Amino acid sequence: MEMTEQIVKSIMDAELILVGIGEELDSFKKIKASSSYEEISKKIQEKWILPFVRKAMLNKTEKETQIYGPLSQVLENKNYFIISTCQDGGLGKASFLEERIVEPCGGYKKLQCSDACSNSLYEIPDDIMCQIEGYLRGECKESELKEPLCPVCGKPLVFNNVEADNYVEEGYIGKWNIYKKWLQGTVNKKVCILEVGVGMKYPSVIRWPFEKIAYFNQKSDFFRVHSMLYQIPHELGERGKGICANPEKFLKELSNGF
Repeated sequence: MEMTEQIVKSIMDAELILVGIGEELDSFKKIKASSSYEEISKKIQEKWILPFVRKAMLNKTEKETQIYGPLSQVLENKNYFIISTCQDGGLGKASFLEERIVEPCGGYKKLQCSDACSNSLYEIPDDIMCQIEGYLRGECKESELKEPLCPVCGKPLVFNNVEADNYVEEGYIGKWNIYKKWLQGTVNKKVCILEVGVGMKYPSVIRWPFEKIAYFNQKSDFFRVHSMLYQIPHELGERGKGICANPEKFLKELSNGF
């Protein structure tokens, strides 16, 4: 049996499915590695602009958001929860249930005070993104760009993610509590654990907890897909499968076994 078929069978047979999506699938990884971004980052003097440039470049990139289609098809009508350390918001553009996704590393959807003077999150002003896009088209100079400021204390606003010096966790903590409650329901249940593209950048969020869940739940199947870090703890025995594969290619092929 093909490994993708085995995974799909495990998902279909499982009572609950736990999915971890990691940094190998984050679109920002490709953006940061692109020659166009490298060229811009060398030219820009004001470093606050760079995250907004990444956001503008992400807005132009649509094809990466389609890679989760096969996974959403396989998970349809199943009891699942998805944890993602990606910051590109790609999961939200697939047909998953929004209440079944938590992104503890934040993203580029909202802004927060760089000083965290409050727990408030703010919408990204349209005029800021218009200015950034105009700058990328060569229609205005860097000196014309206006940094967004906190309406409470006047400090700069930054994107609400782990890269902020004072990360405001209110953006995800509510869903994280829902996730923890959902996990309580996996005890002594048949669970399929699927980990895709999760490396060692934030191992305490997905990688290590998933291994622990699989170890204690003897009814679980554990599949780890990664281009390099696909190794499985030997304590999981036959219930653990490490798959050396490109995560994006793996997801595209997933529906073949469905």
